[in-house]
Amino acid sequence: MSNGIKTLCKHRVFYHFKQICDIPRGSGNEKELSDYILGWAKGLGLDAEQDVHRNVLIRKAATSGFEGAPTVMLQAHLDMVCEKAEGVTHDFLKDPIDWVIEGDVLSTGGKTTLGADDGIGVALAMAVLEDADLRHPALEVLFTSCEEADFSGAEGFDTARMEASRLINLDNTDESVIVCGSCGGMQVDFHLPVKAEQVPAGWSAYRLCVSGLQGGHSGEDIHRGRGNANILLARLLMAAEECCAFYLTSIRGGSFRLAIPRDAEAVLWLDASRLAEVQTRFAALEAAFRAELPATAELVKVELTATSAVRLGAKPDGIITALVLIPDGIQQMNEVLTGLVDTSDNLGEVYLDLNREELHLVLEIRSAQTSLGEYLFQRMERLAHTLGGSCRWSVVYPSWDFRPASKLRQIYADAYTVLRGNAPTFLTVHAGLEVGYFFQTKPQLDAISIGPDCWDFHSPTESLRISSVKNVYSCLCSALASMG
Repeated sequence: MSNGIKTLCKHRVFYHFKQICDIPRGSGNEKELSDYILGWAKGLGLDAEQDVHRNVLIRKAATSGFEGAPTVMLQAHLDMVCEKAEGVTHDFLKDPIDWVIEGDVLSTGGKTTLGADDGIGVALAMAVLEDADLRHPALEVLFTSCEEADFSGAEGFDTARMEASRLINLDNTDESVIVCGSCGGMQVDFHLPVKAEQVPAGWSAYRLCVSGLQGGHSGEDIHRGRGNANILLARLLMAAEECCAFYLTSIRGGSFRLAIPRDAEAVLWLDASRLAEVQTRFAALEAAFRAELPATAELVKVELTATSAVRLGAKPDGIITALVLIPDGIQQMNEVLTGLVDTSDNLGEVYLDLNREELHLVLEIRSAQTSLGEYLFQRMERLAHTLGGSCRWSVVYPSWDFRPASKLRQIYADAYTVLRGNAPTFLTVHAGLEVGYFFQTKPQLDAISIGPDCWDFHSPTESLRISSVKNVYSCLCSALASMG
């Protein structure tokens, strides 16, 4: 461990975050971290329990003078999105997350996701729990599982075990913003049957790859114009189709529906005599992509290289039609809140599997309006049926609706204003937060979401502002101390 990391870990929030980053915790693989936190809490003499979903609930009694104050729950999720840059060797099932400190920024140096989403929220709550000098009302701390995959931890949590009437979610990514609402959403699986055929004799196999995009969170970054590698790949295939016949043997694009794809590739067979024309079209499109994506222009690459493959392929027409007509990106902006995305979707994963003779697309729909989310799904379903395929939804999660009045929001805003010298902003976000699940059984809950500055989450360039973590911890402690 470097001296810089040792120094940073003298702050208890970063100490806990480092312990968290040393334990693999991709969605569905949270047991080791859940067990660790359970043992840690019991070691402090706190009332702690774990349920079948690997959620951990910890209780800490109110300090003297706060016995009559409403109970407050701090809530964060244990799991992280596991993404790594091309060429990086990292096993998310056993390897720790390595830190790189550059000034005020903590990251992995662009190698893998950092897991500040939401490991830093877990660390903030752990630091609060162990602080013997902090004055506070009765606390409940809930760490949930599988937030990044299907929200099954929050969905499965028995809210009858919850006494709190106030909830502070620690899954926000902007210190200056108090989040007061979030959208709902669903996963969509689009299936299209394809027919595997023998490719013509004399044709050659080529690997087509588009890479170098920035990626990001499929909801909170959807408005940033970063480009979707699956969509760019579809445009390349459409350009090839315009000039020659070819067959597709495989497609792999993206790796997680909640992350905007950074790279995608396909293996295609074509007559080598048409190669030069195809390369010319691809070069023109590469230049167009770079012009369309100026922030990452120098990194965007389109490569076509000879390869070996099984001599089977599928005709591309239906596949390309599905890829270019499936909705992707912003579908509607909010009419009242300027700049806020209301409804969107992300074509996060594409798989062409000739063994199963199937094209499989995985998308994430997000919407603040249930009716608009359902309409977007209906469009996908109609496209699937038109092409002879099928479409189904799953992993549906509820929205968290904005409330005009909130005592908790004002308490935290006052603490922030004293600490930072200016008032915070109140916003709803275009992302799913677990808060919506608690409102289903506790509709009178007073809730906010807070957190330090973090950006490029769900991508290897995920970064965390060190000073912001310290600010948020100070503000959180101040807010709790003013609730007596």
